[in-house]
Amino acid sequence: MSQNLPVPRVKGGLPLWLWGMLLVASVAVVTGLIVSVVPEDPALTYEEALQQLNGGSKENFQRSLGQLKQYPEYADHVTLLKGIQAAQESRDPKAIEFFEQVRTNAELKPLALQKIGESLTRMGNFREAIDRFEEAISAAPETADQSRLLLARLYQVVGALTLAESTLTEIIAVGDVHIEAHRMRGQLRASLFRFAEAVEDYSGTLATPGDVAAASPDAIGQYAICLLKLGNTEKLAEFTKQNMNLLSENSLKARLLFEAGDLEGARTIVSGAPPDEFTSQPEMSKLRLEISLSDGDMAAVKKYLPEGLAQMPRDVEFYEIATTVYKATGETRKADVAEQNMRQLEQLQEQLLEALARAGNNIDNVDARFEVATLYAKIGRYSDARRWFLTGANIDPERTNEAQQLMLEHLQMMAPLVQVEDNVPPQTTPAEEKNNDETKNETASQDAQPESPKDDEN
Repeated sequence: MSQNLPVPRVKGGLPLWLWGMLLVASVAVVTGLIVSVVPEDPALTYEEALQQLNGGSKENFQRSLGQLKQYPEYADHVTLLKGIQAAQESRDPKAIEFFEQVRTNAELKPLALQKIGESLTRMGNFREAIDRFEEAISAAPETADQSRLLLARLYQVVGALTLAESTLTEIIAVGDVHIEAHRMRGQLRASLFRFAEAVEDYSGTLATPGDVAAASPDAIGQYAICLLKLGNTEKLAEFTKQNMNLLSENSLKARLLFEAGDLEGARTIVSGAPPDEFTSQPEMSKLRLEISLSDGDMAAVKKYLPEGLAQMPRDVEFYEIATTVYKATGETRKADVAEQNMRQLEQLQEQLLEALARAGNNIDNVDARFEVATLYAKIGRYSDARRWFLTGANIDPERTNEAQQLMLEHLQMMAPLVQVEDNVPPQTTPAEEKNNDETKNETASQDAQPESPKDDEN
């Protein structure tokens, strides 16, 4: 017969299991008392508040701010946080008032100056913003990468491309791969036709499949365009094989396939493109012509060539194709006219680089910016031209009317520099070089020689 064993008991007291429960409860009470009497770390609360401003809830931020107000020595931190909050709410003048109050705090000065620069940038006060970013960098040069990045971006906005590049190079020189700095410098170098250097920048941030997956579609597209400009068929083929699904623009996809030797793939994209893509993406019109030429379909070539010339009267690459076509069809005069257009556009591009260099070392030269804008217009890049005209007006508001007049004059559809119609003899448009007083005629156009870029254009 089985017998139930008695529950062990402490001699003369409670059962052991009850003692255990009491012990656990006591530990919890003591822990709660300790937590309640240990003060929170205000430095940690400040860092949490910063993070909450950058993505946390408003309720949590207000709670952290209230906790921080309990510490008089953190009054400046509270003021700085209020300034950041005001800036995020588009109350930049009020935000600047807060930031100015803490500029004398050595710990907070670099961030306060950076935030003043950001607010001034949004308000359009570029000169003052640049000064504040430079002060922020001087106040803490070893931890000022964010201020340098914002300064470089602002330099780029006002057309000081040389200053922007040198600032980005300072960030990159530290040794760590700074993805945003490389991306910005790659974009800047591509705008200056320095495609090999741009590829180096993009390659540094797209070294692995993970890097590519994390990159923006714009960065991927810019990298592809730079590869195309360099004509490296091996890299193009590799890129096309691995990254086509990351591109959104059909004309870029088709161009990559065409240059990588996949004519059929390019043909499929071009033949399936809706009519509006040939209007919005001029590259598609170029490819349609090149594919027709490659197929030997001269009827299509003769149809598409005039359409392309009407759509892209100032596109140097299209005139390269046109020159090839006219030579292939034996139309010597038209080939000569197309080549004149091509060479004059190449000359304008060289003048553009020189003007960009003149504007690139400063933020005050409005004339150089208007010159850059005019040259962009002359090579048919109207959105860039408009941006540079507006940049000049922003630097000197008193010249806003002048900028508007120049835009009215230059931002309109242009004819080719040298006409190509059968019933119009070859002749140049008005002076393509500033202060050129020579009579413009066909002979002068043919004799004009491109100037060499200045040694310091980069």
